[in-house]
Amino acid sequence: MDLFQFQFIGAEHKTKNSYAIAKMFKLLVIAALLCVSIITAAELRNGGRTNLDVYYESLCPDSRNFLTNQLAPQWKTLSSFVNLRLIPFGKASFSQNPSGGWSFNCQHGPAECTGNILHACGIKYSKDQTQALSYASCLMRAPTSGAQCAELAGMDFTPIDSCTKTIEGQNLVQAHGAETLALQPTLTFVPWVIYDKVFEDGKQWKSLSSLRTVACDHNGFNAPSCLSNGL
Repeated sequence: MDLFQFQFIGAEHKTKNSYAIAKMFKLLVIAALLCVSIITAAELRNGGRTNLDVYYESLCPDSRNFLTNQLAPQWKTLSSFVNLRLIPFGKASFSQNPSGGWSFNCQHGPAECTGNILHACGIKYSKDQTQALSYASCLMRAPTSGAQCAELAGMDFTPIDSCTKTIEGQNLVQAHGAETLALQPTLTFVPWVIYDKVFEDGKQWKSLSSLRTVACDHNGFNAPSCLSNGL
């Protein structure tokens, strides 16, 4: 075999190897895409996680009823597939003070404005949504018991207390207020319950008395905790 023949065979062998590598790479890409498709389909079948935003007021009887009789008791089931946000403000308004900070006007009077700040600060300093709900639902039963509710929720009340006494707490409630006032459609009732950033009138009213059923239905009844509870 002469040198030319050897080089030709070597080149042909290299070409075959390159083709085989390219083919293998193509198959790997296809397999990866199939895996992604399977995972995505599974996520869709399982319903994913549901975002639940609850706009409420610290002294509102309907808010108290919802947090203490629906949301808190059902949270063990809901927590496996719900991302919860608590937004204390409701049908309030705010204005900026000339000297800095904010003034609030609340539906149930000045005590509710103070309560909204106490809620907002506790929510900020909670470690997770379960702790935030534990703290908030306790306050709904005992509106002035911030320290005791923090202790029951396993929280340090020191940063919460500091927050309520400084502009930090005011800024938190003002931010909640700006978000609440920007809602479309406009909030007309408290609590105002929104699933995945889209308000639906039917879900709003049914959630007040049958939260778990509505949340599971919205999620497609595929969350294991919905199935295991016989829904």
